[in-house]
Amino acid sequence: MKKKLAVLVPTGIDIDKIVQNSSLSLNGDYLKYLISSVILKQGKWIENNEINQDKKTFENYVKIQSLYTSELYEKHKIHTEFLVGNNFEVRRSRTTTKYVNILDRDNYIKGEKSFGYRLSNSYFRGKPLSVQYITDDKIIKSVIEEETKIHSIVKRGTYKFLMKSFNPDKLEINIEEAVTLCEGRYKEHRNYNKYVKELTQILNIYNGIYRITFKEDSIERLYTNITQLPKVYRRFITYDYKRLTEVDISNSVIYFLGILLKDYTLISNTIKNNNEEIYSNLLMISKSFESLCSKEIELVHTSGIKGSFYNMFIPDFERIFTFEQWKYYYEREFEDKYIETDKQKRKVTKKMVLSMLFAEPNQYEEIQEIFKFRLPQFLELLNRFKIEHGHKIFSHILFQVEAYFVINVVARRFNKKHYRKAPVFTLHDCLITTFDHKGELECILNENLSNMLEYAPKTESKPF
Repeated sequence: MKKKLAVLVPTGIDIDKIVQNSSLSLNGDYLKYLISSVILKQGKWIENNEINQDKKTFENYVKIQSLYTSELYEKHKIHTEFLVGNNFEVRRSRTTTKYVNILDRDNYIKGEKSFGYRLSNSYFRGKPLSVQYITDDKIIKSVIEEETKIHSIVKRGTYKFLMKSFNPDKLEINIEEAVTLCEGRYKEHRNYNKYVKELTQILNIYNGIYRITFKEDSIERLYTNITQLPKVYRRFITYDYKRLTEVDISNSVIYFLGILLKDYTLISNTIKNNNEEIYSNLLMISKSFESLCSKEIELVHTSGIKGSFYNMFIPDFERIFTFEQWKYYYEREFEDKYIETDKQKRKVTKKMVLSMLFAEPNQYEEIQEIFKFRLPQFLELLNRFKIEHGHKIFSHILFQVEAYFVINVVARRFNKKHYRKAPVFTLHDCLITTFDHKGELECILNENLSNMLEYAPKTESKPF
């Protein structure tokens, strides 16, 4: 268990000083927990309900979970009452001081609603936050248990082996440098929800609060603290004091799609005895694309293996997109500034083509015209498949195949061989381990996929 727990408190609030000057018997750590809970829950509400941060968004009230048993509820009540009272001193000028409440409270109505809380309307809302620490073992244990969310299939099922890498004694983040970067970014974008969300993700890794889940619309794609953390913060993460490196399959989805089109038995025979649902879905795709001409099959297959599938569309995009369009699409999706490099153009092209492939048949019509120039029959069969089976099933099948080979085969075998020495994390089509084991991870990936699917993919390793 962590010796201390990082929490969020509005800048300018000295909880320890407030407790020291109070005549009440207060637990400073519990006050920090209550304030931080409101901040984090308000941020989640903003994220789920509003894009623009208007007045109504900030005025949302949230519930606070008591960490104590019913016998000790009175202690929880004393602390919440203190935070909604005018107990915080704010100096307005050299001669005037005002006392304000830290939290606003919405009234309780029996049978209708519980008490709700938000940061004080008069002073704290939208202001910068500071990281403070809780040292009370009881509170720390309760918060970690309450906030940790791990899917049952990871706890007890197929992906249980991945749990060992989420070890709070080894998986660490440089919280000081990460928070400093987050504060600098907030000064630029001024998006409070984004600010709170990024701080939460940083603190979760530091605190050992792990969230390992599956999105409802894609059960085979694993979402963890690593996948949710914005890329700019990954460089602050270490495992057992070692730098992490990701091993990436170039155009992974297309690599598996090309093999599926070329000879679906290479994939289906491997999966048949292990996952009946994926096997039946593979047969559905195979039947839908069985009339696809050999020329287009070979183009998808070969470019998928070489990692060049998206590259062939770049010249077509260049004829249509202006510099301003390239810039707009790139900076909408990625953190850095667009400077017209080939790598940036590939990222935009990949994003647009994949979005079109997984969207409804009547969407991305301009991208469809570009795609149609290279693969006209494939596009026709794809749209027919989407109309018949729904557009989501195509991406689901490919993600299922990808997850099976990347996680169930490669990650599992790497873990079996190196579980005492190195971690393995997933980042969708990437696998992550420590820098000193990246070569072994690449070797296991290429050996297993070439043995099972006859063709090894193009891979790339990048340090965090």
